[in-house]
Amino acid sequence: MGAARARGYRILTMQPTPAFPRSFPRMPHWLRAARRALVLMAGMLAVLSGAALAQTVAVTFDDGLDPRGEPRAAQWNAHLLDTLARHRVRAMFFPAGVVVDSPDGLALVRAWGQAGHAIGNHTYSHQALGPAMEVDAFWQDVEREQALLSSMPGWCPRLRFPYLNEGETPERNAHMMAVLAEHGYGVAAVTIAIDDWNYNMRFLQQADANPGLDISSYRKAYLDRLWKQASEQEAEWKKRLGRSPPHVLLLHTNALNTILLGDILDMFKQHGWTFVDPAAAFADPIYQRGFVRNGQQGMLPVPACR
Repeated sequence: MGAARARGYRILTMQPTPAFPRSFPRMPHWLRAARRALVLMAGMLAVLSGAALAQTVAVTFDDGLDPRGEPRAAQWNAHLLDTLARHRVRAMFFPAGVVVDSPDGLALVRAWGQAGHAIGNHTYSHQALGPAMEVDAFWQDVEREQALLSSMPGWCPRLRFPYLNEGETPERNAHMMAVLAEHGYGVAAVTIAIDDWNYNMRFLQQADANPGLDISSYRKAYLDRLWKQASEQEAEWKKRLGRSPPHVLLLHTNALNTILLGDILDMFKQHGWTFVDPAAAFADPIYQRGFVRNGQQGMLPVPACR
């Protein structure tokens, strides 16, 4: 299994309608536990039986929206949730504490959990596990995020590393994986990601200067780039595995994705892809991580989400 960078990110290489509810109904604890077991079992059986031939993708979002600096944050958040509900897609959300740590920001995060989506850990400060960041300091940042969000509905101890950087050296990575194992964490790796933040920045610069901006040119360029990345990743993984894995798509909660999310989901559907629960996707072996602790080898746990 290798890794490649997409504009600073490391990825794995081997309007609402009354017809659909905005939220997925919350289930009793025992039923959620049974559902988790069935979802994970179904995902693994599909892999082991060779049945996972059709292209599938799980949708995930990073960072969150900050109402302190963006007055449209609540509107954008609601539109993202409405679009997911309309397409009947269950996603996983990885907020960064530094972005959402305000009463209004946390209310937006809670809305994701209340709508039936899982909520993971993206660290509090969104600093990469690079050479300047010690593993122990990085873990403290993870714990600070956990303290902020662990009471949320849908909380799940699964970590999405900022910038998808799991450690610059094998030694640092091994240390980090051992710490995660000790605390019951899984990793939320990605197979499909582009620099959507860059597209969004350029779009906002133009849109703020020209409220009547025609978005069609941005839509085509963005969707073409995203589909090219998805196709390349699918071809690479099929070559490596002899099968199509459940892909994990990374999007950011920003203005452009708010506008184009419906187009993104429709694009995958039109190419014959189907959407899977992130919990099922992360059960695939390509997303597992090993660790060594006290001389014993093991695999990171598959964490249970609320």
